[in-house]
This record gives sequence, C-alpha cells and structure tokens, in this order.
Amino acid sequence: MRTFRLSVMTVVALLVLAGCIGLPGTDGNQPSPDEFPNASDIDQSVFDRHTTELGNTSFTLVTERTQKQRDPIRSEDNFTYQNVTARFLVEPSDSQYLVHTSGYAGNSTIYSNGSTEYFLFPDNRTSVRTLAPGSVLNESGDQYLWRGWFNNDSGSLSVLAVAAIDATYQREGVETYQGVPVMRYEATGVDALPNWAGGGNPSSYFEEFSATLLLDEDGVIRHYEYEFIWADYHTRRMTETYTLSDVGSTTVQKPDWVANTTLRA
Repeated sequence: MRTFRLSVMTVVALLVLAGCIGLPGTDGNQPSPDEFPNASDIDQSVFDRHTTELGNTSFTLVTERTQKQRDPIRSEDNFTYQNVTARFLVEPSDSQYLVHTSGYAGNSTIYSNGSTEYFLFPDNRTSVRTLAPGSVLNESGDQYLWRGWFNNDSGSLSVLAVAAIDATYQREGVETYQGVPVMRYEATGVDALPNWAGGGNPSSYFEEFSATLLLDEDGVIRHYEYEFIWADYHTRRMTETYTLSDVGSTTVQKPDWVANTTLRA
C-alpha cells in the first residue's frame, strides 16, 4: 500500500489504535521464506486453508470498513461516510460468539450460541432470531465463520472482495507481526487487478487499488486489507480491514441481558 500517501496514513493510524503494528523479531530465528507459499499461490485456496486451521480454535477478529462516496443528488463535492467497526469474539468449542459493532448506523451487540442470535440495540431493546443459513455464526450453515467472508462458491462475496482475492500479489519478505512470523504479500496498483474487474478494463473504472495479506507458517491469515479508489469519483474510496488476534486464548461470556430475551413463536 505504498503507491498513495492517504492510504498508508489511514491504515497505519488504524493499526496503531488497535495495537497491531508488527514488531521486529527479537529471537533471530525467523523462518525461511521457503516455508511460505509463492506469491502466485495467493488465491481462494489460501482463505480455504485459513478456514480449516481456525475451524475449532478461539480467536478475536476486528473488521473495519471505511467508505467515502459522493452524494450525486446534492453536488459532486458532497460526500457520505459509512464507516463500520466490528469486534468478533469467537469460541467454537463452547458454541459462543459475541460481536460488538459501531459506526454510522449506531452501536449494537450480538450474542450467538451457534443456532440463535440475540440482539442488543443502542436504546437497550433486545430481540432474538433463529440463525439464517447464510449467517457466519450459524454452525450448521455453509457460510460458517470465515467461509462467510472469503468463500465465493455460493456467490456470497462482493465483486470488490473477489477482485482483491484474485489480484496479483508480490512477496515482500518475512516479518514479525504481533509476535508471530509472517510473510507479507502485497498487490499494488490497478494493473494488479484481474482483467475482468471493472467490466474488463480495471484502469477505466478504478484509480487506485492496493491489498496486503500477512500469512503465518500455519496458513493462518493474521491481517488482510484492501482498498479501492474509483476513477470517476476521485476521492471515492472503500477500505476493508481484517485483523486477527488472541488465537487460542479468546473466551466468550454470555451477557446478562440475553437471559431476559426470548424467541418469539
């Protein structure tokens, strides 16, 4: 993400706030680059392996979307901002999931036992529903956990997400991220996008594109982000960020308010 200054400053600021800046290794025992996939192997299979590795492991995931787009009804200089942050606490072995969401649509909390979702709204109203098949918290669903974010077999991903996964990546070397050795992969520039993106001509549709993926030795994606800037709206952009932490040590506690929420017949 080094081709345009705004993107670098934005991402660095987000990571500093989250305490997620990778620190140089101190043990001098960094793994060989040969232990990691080639850049040409970064595709859907990387996300499939990641899903398998975390299939029964607890973790914390922070997702962030920053979106800025022009409001054509008013003027081309008027923009709307639709920024959303979600923090997922995932403990599959105990069938417990807790999600805190904040952003332009307000704050909310969801607790799930793998088959039912309990909602706490900003005004303290609560509701409950049986999980839909497409929910990433439905343990019996096809889109369970990471498959709901990064598996396009059912066409669940957005065009932008698919284009970012299918981009051409380069290996930037081994580093330490949150105390874990990772290989950094980067896709930089519109030319890195697959030819089908943007209706077959990415440069006519996008002004900038970049993506970063940090992959550990076990095939777990520790951090992933991508950003698009549209060519027709010069400051219209969308950034998605996924940051993994506390792998194997995340615990989830059932909130007290869940006990007073009942599923309607």
